[in-house]
Amino acid sequence: MTPAAPYGAGPTVSLVVPNMNNGPVLDLFFERLAQHTTYRRFELIVADDGSTDDSLDVIRRWRDSGRFDSFTLLEREHAGIVATLNAALDAVGGDLIVRLDGDATVETPGWLERMLAFRSASDRIGVTVPKVIFDSGRVHTYGINVVCPEGIHDRGTRMVEPPGRRTGAADLERPTEAEATAAGFDEPAEVDAALGCWTMFPTALARELGGWDMAYSPVWFEDIDFSFAARTVGRKVFFQPDVRVIHRVGMRDPRTETSRAKLALIRANRRFGRLVPQRLKDAVAGAASLGERDPAKGELMSRHLDHWRAKWGFDPVNPDVDAILERYAGTEVCWRHDPEMRAAGERIATAYGAAVPR
Repeated sequence: MTPAAPYGAGPTVSLVVPNMNNGPVLDLFFERLAQHTTYRRFELIVADDGSTDDSLDVIRRWRDSGRFDSFTLLEREHAGIVATLNAALDAVGGDLIVRLDGDATVETPGWLERMLAFRSASDRIGVTVPKVIFDSGRVHTYGINVVCPEGIHDRGTRMVEPPGRRTGAADLERPTEAEATAAGFDEPAEVDAALGCWTMFPTALARELGGWDMAYSPVWFEDIDFSFAARTVGRKVFFQPDVRVIHRVGMRDPRTETSRAKLALIRANRRFGRLVPQRLKDAVAGAASLGERDPAKGELMSRHLDHWRAKWGFDPVNPDVDAILERYAGTEVCWRHDPEMRAAGERIATAYGAAVPR
């Protein structure tokens, strides 16, 4: 286990948790966080986005438990995660921020020391993201690829449509964690962008970028946009596999109004999901229009992709890589295609990988 940092040593860190209807998983979230956070110079800020389940009762109980030295609860009317994150940013007092998800649990003791050690390797680092695995055991994200012929996708996943002819960002095959490790993805690496779940970045960078873009309200894509924006101002983004997070999407409550039939399926998955093969669960989700098959989510993602195209000047699903490199020449957006920038990132990732025991 990584030893705890003494009081007064190291930067101050703000752990920011936007929450919406994560009631069933919150006790596990806080228990793992308390158990595995051995670095002491942090504050915890939980911003509730108008939850309609028992989230607030659970959060207040943990706030009052004394398990965390500094615990701020912001109780807000529902406005979406983007507005909630921006409100939390106003309350941050730390040098660095780690954005957490209330339905994700950290499984690595001393995780915060590890993330601090990685970013201390270079002042060029803007955002770091750990290994995020779904509660199904399949890869959620090992970072995000954007500026590549395949287009935007979770690193470690596989395309189901040919590059240049993709119809959406969500159709991906997700390997198991063991398969991703065998394929060589379980090493520190530079990536184009990062999913918001458990990302670390400087508070000053978040404020320089103006927080999270409200055009992605109420939810989704604001996290990838945030880390891509960090690249446009000269910062790098890295994946570090020695911190492991489980995204327990099967445990949380629905965030929107849900029919009784869909709610019954969600509850059945919560109770029996591990006994059902993933292919069967995917088929049932598709038939019931759940998860990635939800038409409302598809419509919102389509609107967000339109905003990305207008803001950044390219289609992230079917990108013209040459046009991107011309538009963003000289910036860290081009790192993968610039020998000097790529070598600098490789040196940072290799040095950290060599220094940290597995």
